[in-house]
Formats: sequence, structure tokens, C-alpha cells
Amino acid sequence: MSMTKINWYPGHMKKTKEMIQENMALVDIVLEIVDARIPLSSKNPDIVRFAKNKKRILLINKSDLVNKDELRFWKEYFKKNNMADEILEISAETGLNIKQLFAVIDKVSEEKRKKMMAKGLRTVTTRLLVAGIPNVGKSRLINTIVGKKSAGVGNKPGFTKGKQWVRIKDGLELLDTPGILWPKFEDDEVGYNLAIAGAIKDEILPLEEVAGRLLSKMKAYGMWKVLKDKYKLLDEDYSEVDGEIIEKIALRMNMIMKGEVLNILQASYTILRDYRSCKLGKFGVDREKKLEIIQGE
Repeated sequence: MSMTKINWYPGHMKKTKEMIQENMALVDIVLEIVDARIPLSSKNPDIVRFAKNKKRILLINKSDLVNKDELRFWKEYFKKNNMADEILEISAETGLNIKQLFAVIDKVSEEKRKKMMAKGLRTVTTRLLVAGIPNVGKSRLINTIVGKKSAGVGNKPGFTKGKQWVRIKDGLELLDTPGILWPKFEDDEVGYNLAIAGAIKDEILPLEEVAGRLLSKMKAYGMWKVLKDKYKLLDEDYSEVDGEIIEKIALRMNMIMKGEVLNILQASYTILRDYRSCKLGKFGVDREKKLEIIQGE
């Protein structure tokens, strides 16, 4: 099944897109959050278009879930291609670089502040918009920087409902928005990467195919030993096709239903869950995109 044939763009995402466009005039800085495991695949091209006349801060969240070399490559790539005024790796979960984020916001908003104060205004309010794909960590970031539960936090894509302005401190307000994907992926690879990282609801995905794609990537990345040790696989299992490896994982992990039928769905979900929780190691799955960039230079 092609990922492009999945109905993953529900009506509420279209409404969110329209809401962001309507509120963009009120915003000074756009904080776009991408997932460090899929930094390019998770960069929404719609947000780039909305924010073209705004100051942009690109936050690479979950940066503690990948190795430093991967992170360095993507930071340099985004900077080289002028994809933001400032780029900062963060972890909304652990609080990594949150203090630095405030310094970056002050730096980017300094121009407006000077302009408005020159006109005689004593207080100047900087308004931020937080945008990104579902399940990228927007609400958790807001909770972290505000210091309280001002926005609901869920671990499922699309959890944040509606829009809400959050006052961070004097002179700084923030607009939280639900996560949005875009109407059409450029290719299946982007769709699979988003699915692997959890940006698309598992319930609507062909999980065996998604898990199989992750297994294929790990083999290509030289990570067979990780899979072998985690799921009690054998050396001879390496040459099997992805679907057969998932069957072996279901068997070795005793995922068996009534009638001695292997629970392929459970095995597929387990593989994806283990990746998302770093039980298979800290690495991104945008490496194919990285290779395309390097070959194109």
C-alpha cells in the first residue's frame, strides 16, 4: 500500500491551516518545531510559506534521541539553506536549551522592540506562534517554558485542540496551535518516516509495512545486531524479507493468538514503540534524505 493513499489529512488539519493563516498578521516570530529523528521529513512546507515574512526560529526537538553527528549535519543544512533566522536544538522533555531559547527569542525580537520604543511605547509585546507536525512536542515545550500546565499534553498525534494564547511573561505571548501535516507528501519515504516517528496515528496505518520499513532501514544502517539481540533473532534471519522477520519476532517474543496464529500487528507495534522509546538506540531515519543532499552537492 502506498502511503499517499492513506487518508491521513483530516478536516481539523485544514481548519488549523486556515487558523494559522488568519492569525499570522498578529505574530512577530514563528517557532517551528521539527523532530530530530526526522528533521527534514517533519518540516512542514506549508509553515515555510506562512512564515516567509516573519522572523523564524527553528527548534530541533527530541535532539537527545539522535547522535551529535546527525544533529550537526541537519543544523548546518538548515542554516546553509536559510530555513530560519536562528536554529536551536532542544528537548522539551528534559528541558535541554530552554534557557538558551529565551535568549534567542530576545535576540530575534530586538529589532521590533527598538523600533516600537523609538515610537514612544514603554512596553512592547512580542507574540510567538508555535507550529509543527503532530506529536512533535509543542504542548510539552509550552508547559516547560511557561512552568505550568497551560496546554494539554498528550502522547498521541493531534492531541492539542483548538488555539490558545499563553502568556509566558511580561512582554511575551505565545499562540499554541494543533499539529498539522500537509495535504500531499512529496514521496512515500516522507510518509513512512513520519509514520515511524509517530506523527501519523497508528490506527490508520499499515503497521506491518511501517515496521518493515524501519527494519529495512536499520539493516541498511548496519544495526542488525541491535535487532538480533533485542528480539532474539538468529544470524540466518538477516536474509529474510521484512515481513518474514516480523513473523520471526512475533514467534521469538511469544506473540501468539488463539489457534497458534502469530500476532503480526502486536509485533509491528512493538517494534515501532521500541524505536520511539529509544530501546533500539538513538538514531534518526532521515538518513536517505541526508544521502540525497550529500550526493546532490
